[in-house]
Amino acid sequence: SGDPVSYHCFNLVDNFVGIGPYCTSTTTTTSMTSVTTTATTITSTSTTTSTTTPLPGTCYPPVIGQDKDTSDCSGKFPGSPPGTCTVRCTEGYVGDPVTYYCFNLVDNFVGSGPDCTSTTTTTTTSSFTSTTTTVTSTTTTTSTTTPLPGSCYPPVIGQDKDTSQCSPVFPGGTCTVSCTTGYSGDPVIYTCVNLVVNFVGTGPDCVSTTTTTSSTTLTVTTSTATTTTTTTSTTTPEPGTCYPPVIG
Repeated sequence: SGDPVSYHCFNLVDNFVGIGPYCTSTTTTTSMTSVTTTATTITSTSTTTSTTTPLPGTCYPPVIGQDKDTSDCSGKFPGSPPGTCTVRCTEGYVGDPVTYYCFNLVDNFVGSGPDCTSTTTTTTTSSFTSTTTTVTSTTTTTSTTTPLPGSCYPPVIGQDKDTSQCSPVFPGGTCTVSCTTGYSGDPVIYTCVNLVVNFVGTGPDCVSTTTTTSSTTLTVTTSTATTTTTTTSTTTPEPGTCYPPVIG
């Protein structure tokens, strides 16, 4: 909102001349952002650029970036010698100041620079997560005992079979071989033939009775992005008419 003002077109060089109006926004914007951070510090800097219509007959200050201060270039008239002004780096930037020259109201100020370098230091903090995995190893030890003199060696036929009844057994004798704990199967008979062949037999067929359960967890993350598009329309004036002022 603001009071309307009148602009006047004197010629096709200066085009429209006037000041204002001073407009105040009547729109209230509320922004809510939810951010989850870990050991992170964010510094936000807001820069506002103000454009003012120059006095009639003076040169337009150069528009050369927010890192440069052109406040000294307002109210300067062209001529011979030309109007001059000093352009410096804004606060937060460093660089040598330079001089701009205004020869006429068509080209306005002419110059180059300054080269401004930011004095703001940016610190990035990275967070690393370390995962430690523990592996449990089970070791099975098999103990072999030398049989009594004159008896047969117990059969060596696998950890799922129990041959404890085959010691001591002498040639011509028999023993029962069954499945160990955690396995199931019918027991079988082994025969001790002699001290050269030792025990003869087959089986038993032992099946594990242990049940293995596997669990899988799936995590799904959904991201939503919002895009805002701003469109600016520029209209070329009819030949011989003044350019409308560009004031915001």
